[in-house]
Order: sequence, then structure tokens, then C-alpha cells
Amino acid sequence: MKGHVFNRLTTAIAPTTTIKSSHKPSNNITETHIISLIHSSNSTKQLRQIHAQIILHNLFASSRITTQLISSASLHKSIDYALSIFDHFTPKNLHIFNVLIRGLAENSHFQSCISHFVFMLRLSVRPNRLTYPFVSKSVASLSLLSLGRGLHCLIVKSGVEYDAFVRVHLADMYVKLGKTRGAFKVFDETPERNKSESVLLWNVLINGCSKIGYLRKAVELFGVMPKKNAASWVSLIDGFMRKGDLKKVGELFEQMPEKGVVSWTAMINGFSQNGEAETALAMFFQMLDAGVRANDFTVVSALSACAKVGALEAGGRVHNYISCNDFGLKGAIGTALVDMYAKCGDIEAASLVFGETKEKDLLTWTAMIWGLAIHGRYEQAIQCFKKMMYSGIEPDRTVFLAILTACWYSGQVKLALNFFDSMRFDYFIEPSVKHYTVVVNLLSRVGQDSQGYQNSQNSFTTAPAA
Repeated sequence: MKGHVFNRLTTAIAPTTTIKSSHKPSNNITETHIISLIHSSNSTKQLRQIHAQIILHNLFASSRITTQLISSASLHKSIDYALSIFDHFTPKNLHIFNVLIRGLAENSHFQSCISHFVFMLRLSVRPNRLTYPFVSKSVASLSLLSLGRGLHCLIVKSGVEYDAFVRVHLADMYVKLGKTRGAFKVFDETPERNKSESVLLWNVLINGCSKIGYLRKAVELFGVMPKKNAASWVSLIDGFMRKGDLKKVGELFEQMPEKGVVSWTAMINGFSQNGEAETALAMFFQMLDAGVRANDFTVVSALSACAKVGALEAGGRVHNYISCNDFGLKGAIGTALVDMYAKCGDIEAASLVFGETKEKDLLTWTAMIWGLAIHGRYEQAIQCFKKMMYSGIEPDRTVFLAILTACWYSGQVKLALNFFDSMRFDYFIEPSVKHYTVVVNLLSRVGQDSQGYQNSQNSFTTAPAA
């Protein structure tokens, strides 16, 4: 919900909409009580109710309360609300900036995170060790190498370059920017790197080397690091999975002193990605037999493996596990189940799961539309696409390809061209060769000599070169 809702609320019940920190909170007990309420809230609606009480009890000038309010709004992914609270608090201090910058970064609002960091500097609010890690994460996510180097200079000037938390994120930034040499420079200049407390820094380097295929160096680091944890093993396993060296992966997994859900999930997903779906499924059920509880990523990886080999019976077992362990049909799990049932031939089960899935996103709708299309339910696929549009979900290239495919199989030329034009002119999505191929094949089916075909061709632009 946009910030204007908060503006109306504060205008209605407060003497001024600008929060001034010169006003003192009424008492510490009430402040503590309000913070407790904020921590126990489980929705943005509850936060707004608490916010109203804050204003009524003249506690709106409390920096502690405002910080917790912004933090909770960010946790509920209500970034517009968090920004509105921030905008109405003056003067802005380090704690207010830090909690907002963190919330923006953790909700993938990376550009806004960097903008508020610049705003912070312009107000002469000096960043600290809790500021830089989330800015560096945003810089890496936006692939801003020059800004990353500038941020590194600021860190050095501010005197926090040797803070362990800052150095881990700085090295991670360089790894994600593809500058492993910069990450190693940070590592080599870390005085405490040979202590067991530096395991996170070692893991960043091992993970970076593994991702770019520099496995010899990753193994070397792994061998000499002062202390290993599960993430160390998983990073190395992931590197050999990427290389396709499944024998080495198996050896490393067997050597692991403790196998938790993260390591099992890495194995299941890795084998599935390497074309060994049966092995992935065997590992999933072996993990359950070992008494390790799966997480969302584990069951999604197992369902993906089922979909790849048409393992309907195994998929049903995974579905039963999901139901018996209260995972809930939401997000990725609902999507994976719809996709699995559709690809395994049970479109009725896919439709049932789709109907029961809460919080359907674009991927969920796409899986259902594709499933209906490949099972010959063309009219249902088209209706499903329309329902998606009415729900406010914006389509992408993939779902447009799915609906064009449904039109192709059902021979609906005019509707296909309408969808094709909508993709280009309404959503400004550039068609790929696959989109053009589907439309060309559809036009060919209606007969090249027909006047209707000629008219349709007139609205069809030249496809880009493959």
C-alpha cells in the first residue's frame, strides 16, 4: 500500500505529519510496551494499528520505536510503508538510515538502497559497520563495479575496513562482480584470516572459485582453511556439480562429518540438474529415511526431478510428504507440483493443485497454462491466461509463448495475432525467434493461398535474425 494511506492517517489524528525528534517520548515503559507490540505483529495491517497508537500516545518522536517500525514493515515486505515512515521522521540519524538501507537491500530494492545511502552521505550522517554490507550487496546485485570500488575506498576512509562483517561482504561483492582478484586482495589483507572465526570469509572465496570453475584453487583453500562448516562443503560440492564431476561429488558427500538439509538439497538439486533425476529422487527418499526434514527448496528440487522423468508415483509420494508436514501450497511448492503433475500426464491433479495454491505468482500461472496447452486443453489455457491478466499479474515472454502455443494447436489465428501484438505494443516485450516460429507455423496452417492468411501476414513484422 502506498504512502498516501499513512499520510491520511497522520493528518487525521496528529497535529503535524512531520515527526520531530525534539518531542520526548511519554515514558520508557510505554515505549518498551510499544516495541514489544511491534515485534509481535504479523501483518502490515497490525503495524498500522500500532502506528496509530504511537501517534496517539505522543511516542512518534522515539527513534527506537521508529527504527523498529521500519524494520517490521520491511520484514512484512511493505517497503512503501517503510519509506513513508522514514520520510516523516526528522532529523534522520544513523539508526534510522541503517534499518531502512538493510530493509531495502533485503527486499531487492537495490537502486533505492544505494540512493538512500547517497542521501545519508549528503546529510553528513556517517555510515558504520552495519551500513556498508547492505550497500555492497546492492552494488553487486546491480553489477556496478566502479561504484563498488568507490565504496571500498569509503570503507577504508571510514576506518571499518578490518571489521569482519564488512570484509566478508566486501569480498562477496567482488566475487559477485566477477573480480575474484579483488576478493583475494581483501582476503590476503585480512589479519584474522587464519583464525577459525573467519570461516565465512574463507567460504566466500571457495564459493567464488567454485562458481567460475577455478576448482583447483577452491580445493586448495578448502584443504588449508582453519575451520570448515556445512557451507564450506556445500560450496565445493556445488563447484564439482557445475563441472559434472559426479564421482568427486559423491566422495565429498561421503566425507562430510554432518549431513544437514542444505547438503542433501545441494546433492538432490545437483544430480537433477546434471541429468540424473533418478539418482536425485533416490537421494531424496534416502534423506527422509535418515530422519532429515526437507525444506521448501528440497521438495521443489525433488518435484523438478519427478517432472523431468515423468515419475508420477514418486511425485505423488513427495506431494503426500508435503501435505503431511504442513508445508502448504504456496509459491514455489505450488508451482512445482502443478508443473510435475502436468508433465507426468495428470492434468486433472495439476488443475486441482493450482486451484488450492495460495499466492499464485507468474510462474504458477505459466506452469498451469503450459500444462493445459500440452494436454490439448486449448480453450482452458486461453481462459486461464485471461484470468491471470484480470488478477493483475503482468505476463512475460514465457507465458506469452505458452498462450501462443495454445492458439497454434487450436488454430485460432486472430486471437494469436492479438496476443502477439499485445506482447509487443502493450507490454513492450521483444519477441524471440520461438515466438515468431509459433506464429509463422500457425499462419501456415490456415493456408498460404487464403485471403485471410494474406491479411494476417500484413500485420506480422519481420522476425529478427536467429
